[in-house]
Amino acid sequence: MPIAGPDYDLRPGASGIATARLAIVAILCALQYWLLTSTMEAFHGGDRELPLAATLASAACFLLGLGLVLAARRSEVRRRRRRREGGES
Repeated sequence: MPIAGPDYDLRPGASGIATARLAIVAILCALQYWLLTSTMEAFHGGDRELPLAATLASAACFLLGLGLVLAARRSEVRRRRRRREGGES
């Protein structure tokens, strides 16, 4: 019975890509938090036009982060499928 290989990606640069995705998602989360706090401060200060723009910017940040997470998941599924079919070590 052969010994199973590691279940993580061994390709060059794979860990760098994963780290970059994680850093970008973390920055997007911090940006969303900043948008929330500055929007609440402006709203309580009497500015009633800013919340709509901030909501749209926050939605864009959320969609970018979601896209990065889904892209990572899709590439992981493809990698495992190729490995199962014997196309990649």
